Amino acid sequence: MSVIYGIFSVVALLMIGAYFYVDRKRDIWLMLLFVSVAICDIGYLLLSVSKTLSAALWANRIAYLGNVFLPFFLLMMIMNLSRFRYPKHLPKILIGINTIMLLIAASGGFLPIYYKTVSLGFVDGIPMLIKEYGPLHPVYKVFLFAYFAAMVGIIIYTAIKKTVVSSKHSIFLAFVVIGNIAIWLVENMINSSFEFLSISYIVTEGLILFLYGILQDYGLADTQKISDSSVVIPPKQDENIVSYETVKFFSSEQIDNILNNWKAVETLSQREKEVLRFILENKKRKDIAQTLFVTESTIKKHTSGIFRKLEITNRTELFEKGKDYCSNN
Repeated sequence: MSVIYGIFSVVALLMIGAYFYVDRKRDIWLMLLFVSVAICDIGYLLLSVSKTLSAALWANRIAYLGNVFLPFFLLMMIMNLSRFRYPKHLPKILIGINTIMLLIAASGGFLPIYYKTVSLGFVDGIPMLIKEYGPLHPVYKVFLFAYFAAMVGIIIYTAIKKTVVSSKHSIFLAFVVIGNIAIWLVENMINSSFEFLSISYIVTEGLILFLYGILQDYGLADTQKISDSSVVIPPKQDENIVSYETVKFFSSEQIDNILNNWKAVETLSQREKEVLRFILENKKRKDIAQTLFVTESTIKKHTSGIFRKLEITNRTELFEKGKDYCSNN
């Protein structure tokens, strides 16, 4: 058993290296998610080789350190990837809640609140914590269900609002979350000495890397409000701008309004809508191409299609039409 956990621990560490290779955007929440998986698997490994109750309890606490914060990092990653706008203080509040949950889960051996009693036993030579659950143990299940419900709710909400980069994101994110829920439920229903979540976490990492890298649909847009700012854009023939223009930035609410309600936008393809969002954020063609992992010529082709369908010839006209639409709606 320890060999299996050892292999998973090595794979989890390698996944952290894969993250740096695949995710060019350096999403901090995704990195912390991968680190938490490694911590979980290392905790399971240490528990599988424990010889004393004290060592087993500390290994269990290490595993809980990863398990408690993993859903938080996954939730933050989903919110950012889905462009879900959340209060800026939310991460701090959730960190506080998770820290309290960790202290409760790690209290075994100190206080009889999470485990009323706990001892070390061996099944076929494999060490196991034999636990009698305390009054606060159900809190952990409520804690996990709340996170899973929040993830599913956000995925559904952003899919309906069409703030995700593509429907593929919604499908993959839902698959990842629901898959982990199913494995966690099965693990709680059967009496097994093996932590199936150690496998689930590795599979989850692989799916997320697939989502970020192979599909090349990762287009997380900046949601910073700069509606009162302006920028001077120099003339560039390849950007269809023929003179210096002062272009107002649109707020994220205005962009959502334009994309979801402007009738002319309905004629655009899903990819053209993605590119249009970046254009309305005043992103340069090069930056859009890097974000969507495509060539600049591809973005130029999409931009030409957008201008043709919206019956405009350049960005200046787009911003003027967008400004007029927002003023009248």
